[in-house]
Amino acid sequence: MPIRFATAVMSLFGLALAWRTFVESSGVTPLFGSVMSIGAVLIGLVTLGSILVHQIGSGAFRETWTHPQLRVLPAALTVGLMLLSGLLAPHLPMFARVLIWIAAVSHLLWLAVLFQGWLKGDVPLDALTPVWFIAWVGLIVVPVGAVPVGEMGLGWFAFSVGVIFWIALLPLVFYRLIFGKAMPAELEATQLILVAPPAIGAVSWSLLVGATDTLPGIMMLSFAVFLTCMLSPMMFRVFSRSCVSANWAFGFPLAALVSALAIYGVSLERPLLLVASGIVLVVLTVIIAWLLIGSARLLMKH
Repeated sequence: MPIRFATAVMSLFGLALAWRTFVESSGVTPLFGSVMSIGAVLIGLVTLGSILVHQIGSGAFRETWTHPQLRVLPAALTVGLMLLSGLLAPHLPMFARVLIWIAAVSHLLWLAVLFQGWLKGDVPLDALTPVWFIAWVGLIVVPVGAVPVGEMGLGWFAFSVGVIFWIALLPLVFYRLIFGKAMPAELEATQLILVAPPAIGAVSWSLLVGATDTLPGIMMLSFAVFLTCMLSPMMFRVFSRSCVSANWAFGFPLAALVSALAIYGVSLERPLLLVASGIVLVVLTVIIAWLLIGSARLLMKH
């Protein structure tokens, strides 16, 4: 499977985590939620494996590295491993601890390699897209896997780096979207990645501090909800067109939003947030099903 489907790994593991978080927060349909979570994990593992085999076995990595957009996507695989670590932590804590360290260090090393290329300058404005958030801000996801296995130091370090990078990159991406050329139709779905950093940031913050200080988490969640509402017209435009690999960018941001709404619905004792989490979760599940069918058709054509 080509590296263009790397965001599918994040989306599938994110869906599994969203179902687990919603079930734990609301207690609704535990059996169905467990089945959905396990199914998403299994499909995610198959997707991850097929991408790695394609990159290594077919020599596609050279193309990935030389392409200005594709070279960011391996970071989606390390983010996926961070989510997998969080999913496995309650069941295989020792394995999850090793996995989160592998994922975090690998992501940091890949970010360092990318950073050296960016520092050389001459990066065209149109090459800057929301996909860059996956590499720059992906470290915000580390607490999802680090906190459940007691690696608080790793969680705080990665979260701090990721948030600073988010603050630095956000105005650059907004500038590109507003003043640069319009995003190609096949990449328009990547704009929803803007939702991912504040949404998963709210989740990671709650894991790091618990219920002691919810204000930063509430602020990030509010921003994520605002961006989702503002980008909803774009989502309807994407659904009116044929499925492309970039549409997997819808999965992880919405999954992170589901988890954040569920967590803060409980901590703030706001049932409305839990209802909103359930609605987004149903929509997300339908979207993932649509993406799986569309991706299968795309792969069969090739």
